[in-house]
Amino acid sequence: MTATQTPATAVSVEEPWFRRTFGTVIEDANFRWLFLGNLMQFGSMQMQLVVRSWLVFHITGSFAALGTMALANAVPGVILAPVGGVLADRAPKKVVIQLAQGYNVINAGILALLAGGVFGFELHFWHLFLSSFLQGGVNSIMMPSRQSMISDLVPRERLMNAIGTNSSAQTFMQLVGPGIAGFMIAAWSPAVVFAVMAAMYAIAVSFTVRLPTKPQYAFAQSEGGKAAASARSASGKRGGGFRDLLDGMKYVGTDPTIRMLVLVNFMIVVVAMPYTMLLAGFVKEVLHKGAFEQGTLQSVQGIGALGGSVLVASSAAKRRGRMMIAWGVLLGAGVLAFAISTNYYVTLPIMVLIGAAQAGRMAIGQVLIQSYSAEEYRGRVQSVWFMQFSLVQFGTFAVSILAESVGPRLAIGGLAAVLVAAMVLVALFLPKMRELE
Repeated sequence: MTATQTPATAVSVEEPWFRRTFGTVIEDANFRWLFLGNLMQFGSMQMQLVVRSWLVFHITGSFAALGTMALANAVPGVILAPVGGVLADRAPKKVVIQLAQGYNVINAGILALLAGGVFGFELHFWHLFLSSFLQGGVNSIMMPSRQSMISDLVPRERLMNAIGTNSSAQTFMQLVGPGIAGFMIAAWSPAVVFAVMAAMYAIAVSFTVRLPTKPQYAFAQSEGGKAAASARSASGKRGGGFRDLLDGMKYVGTDPTIRMLVLVNFMIVVVAMPYTMLLAGFVKEVLHKGAFEQGTLQSVQGIGALGGSVLVASSAAKRRGRMMIAWGVLLGAGVLAFAISTNYYVTLPIMVLIGAAQAGRMAIGQVLIQSYSAEEYRGRVQSVWFMQFSLVQFGTFAVSILAESVGPRLAIGGLAAVLVAAMVLVALFLPKMRELE
């Protein structure tokens, strides 16, 4: 902790519910600016999920095209996420975040012009493909800085609360963003959605500008990372970018706790989450509904997600490994129920369950990975952790091809059943995961 910082009080179960849940936003101005910037960023991303997938399926009518779009987003993400981790550990996180947000303003603005037919332009599939490819790379570079910056702005005793609150911003926008996007597509056009997204990214930049450039807190290294950090210090060397990248990968691969958390999380994500990118086709082909109903489903999912993230933010810092296992089982069960249902109104409450499980899994996983990471590797660990967003796109591509041959219900539901079984096995045969606090 820096000498100029006044220690924030730890979250107490005796505090009123609202203050226990949102105390860090109320008390810490720096975290509040990050929170508000993320709120705008998350909102744009949620709206993009609706408008981009709707446009792709509207133009092509193909599940495989949806999967190809996901793959375009995934490839640069896998390649550049480790670079983002090195930048998070070596460069000012604020600058990295601002540059990425600035690019997103331009990207959304160009798509608004193309979709609106301004100056005779016309939007084609390859425009969406290229946009997805470039944005996948930019966001993968930015995400480790955006997430690990939380640890720079709040004290450790507030970390679980801050991460849970940050997750609640994402899930709040998951609640309102898709519904707004679906309404705007139905009432006006996709061009309006892209224009609003560009404005929201610009507002995010205005908030990020207010963040401090230097960390306000420095945490002691966790037990899980002391051995690797000691070996690093003993060498007395600090390598260049490529060596830093290799050191980070080595740390993730050799630290048993970090390796376990990353592998379990990757398994959950790759198996359970492809349904999100296939939702536009599922809504049209299985539920026989349109863009407005797609947005409504994703907004209803946000109700559950808000509940899940608030639950994590207000929970005591204990038995967090068991919480992650429980969220994984619940997520698998929810996606399995989603695949079975063919009725739109039955699917609505199922999406609430999925949203809660997804948000809870993301928030508790973030808390664990930051708590058990050594200080000097935290950004690079975050970069590996956020490769989940690229890996899920690879999973989506595979599931989309499978959906073309056996149908979306069997493809999505089969993998969800695998997840439930896998999480039960983790609970039974991986005691170290159960024992994480």
